Amino acid sequence: MWACIGDSTFASPVRSMVEPSENAMRRAPATASDATRTAGTARSLDANGRALTAVMDRYANGDDVAFDELYRLGAPRVRGFLLRLSGDVALADDLTQETFLRVHRARGAFTAGAAAIPWLLAIARNALRDNARRAQARPSLRSTTPTDDEGPVNEAAPDERGDEVLVAREMLEIVQRALGAMPALHREAFVLIRFEGLSVSEAAAVLGATEGAVKVRAFRAYEALRGALSRQGGAPE
Repeated sequence: MWACIGDSTFASPVRSMVEPSENAMRRAPATASDATRTAGTARSLDANGRALTAVMDRYANGDDVAFDELYRLGAPRVRGFLLRLSGDVALADDLTQETFLRVHRARGAFTAGAAAIPWLLAIARNALRDNARRAQARPSLRSTTPTDDEGPVNEAAPDERGDEVLVAREMLEIVQRALGAMPALHREAFVLIRFEGLSVSEAAAVLGATEGAVKVRAFRAYEALRGALSRQGGAPE
């Protein structure tokens, strides 16, 4: 189930989630409220990133007590990242635990002062890729394909429903399907830049790719999402 993919149920934020947001690909928010929302999200991600880096420095230097804070700050980011890539809630939960086990084992390799979020997400991505390899070698009964029987996500109360909310939900479903259908490399680049707020250089470090390759992958993902919305009459202008 493709949960936690947007920050709002309204149409303009859903539409803005497929706008390229990195450097030259970034387009200004359509309204003042969109600009305020975008700036607030960026500040929140920056603050979270700084806090994670500080606590990861402590943990890497042998402060075992810092692990609880590291998990509290980092687990939601790691889980959201894994969920957007896999579409599988249970798998994202399992791999979040595995990611932090790997973090514990590899903490000595963390470079003091380096940004913690790209490092954590690289470990999470490796855990997901290793799981995919294991699944290919030993097919599992559990499918990682999103299904419709997992129940609704973030359902609005009946009195909150309106045309705008319903349109936004339809658009969100289109985005979810398009993300699930695109190549993993494109989805990873787009999620890292658009949802996790990483720079192109940081995303490239996570993916082990050149910055040029990451830009191409993110742009192709954007084009796929824009095309999916366009076919349904909801593409950003």
